[in-house]
Amino acid sequence: MNEVFRYAHVNPEGLVVNCSVWDGVTEYDPGDDITLVKVPDGVGAGPGWTYTGTDWIAPPVEDEERA
Repeated sequence: MNEVFRYAHVNPEGLVVNCSVWDGVTEYDPGDDITLVKVPDGVGAGPGWTYTGTDWIAPPVEDEERA
């Protein structure tokens, strides 16, 4: 079995719309206009994050979430 890693599903605007665990080898089609980007260890990227091509940016924290 191949080692698996976490991948972000990134749309053309750079928004992470989903994440999955994938070996990077097995055939997998995430859908039209979606790019799979391997998420580095220690990065908590998930839906709502932005990927600039080099940087992962967390979504802003809402006031309700801070309470």
